[in-house]
Amino acid sequence: MEKAWKPIAAAPAHVELELSIYDKGEYHALAFPCQRDGSGWRDVRANRSVLLEPTHWRLWNSGRADGKPH
Repeated sequence: MEKAWKPIAAAPAHVELELSIYDKGEYHALAFPCQRDGSGWRDVRANRSVLLEPTHWRLWNSGRADGKPH
């Protein structure tokens, strides 16, 4: 499976993704899968909108080892 982070501009819609945000000088991977929909980002597990500005994405893999984008 592809593990490389990709720029958020290339994120596909309606696919479970692992997102990364940049906060206080560091990248942080979110611990839950998200999907992009017509109005923004949605937490797949909680089925609710999330207000965030992700910087990178990769396909969600529940058995993943946490890594940070460069």
